[in-house]
Amino acid sequence: MANTYQSPQSSIMQPATDPLAELRDIHQPGMIETWPPAPGWWLLAIIFIVTAAAICTKFFRHWRASKYRREAIKELDLLLTDWESHGDDRIYLTALQDLLKRVALSHFPRDQVASLTGEAWVKFLDNSSGSYDFSIGEMELLIDGNYRPEISVNVEKIQSFASQWIQQHDNRFLVKTS
Repeated sequence: MANTYQSPQSSIMQPATDPLAELRDIHQPGMIETWPPAPGWWLLAIIFIVTAAAICTKFFRHWRASKYRREAIKELDLLLTDWESHGDDRIYLTALQDLLKRVALSHFPRDQVASLTGEAWVKFLDNSSGSYDFSIGEMELLIDGNYRPEISVNVEKIQSFASQWIQQHDNRFLVKTS
């Protein structure tokens, strides 16, 4: 029989196996999924949607509330066109007074505006515009221009002041009287 005994030196002499051969291969991580988003993105989307809806609502309300202004500007332009066709300053001034009064009645309380005439009317126009354009200069004709025997109207200037008042009048300028 053969000798089965191995000396310790003989086992050391055997070639060593490669320790790296026993390791597993490197595994790549999977793709990062984009859906569903993280909770922070959901929160950001909700904040964006609510903010956009609030801005759109505010813009729409402002646009709808200022419809009377857009219509008044169109009518003011028609007044100028009519004046250019007939040239009568008294008719223009009367129509302008009516237009400004209707605009004021559509925005301000009826009990504050309906009875105003003459200097009180012009003072109201000044107060609601935050200026003195109506009580000084060309717009003074709104006080008693229809009752003067001779009037000279600078229609372009009056048209400009009236247009500015229609576009910019506001309750914040009014002085409270008790």
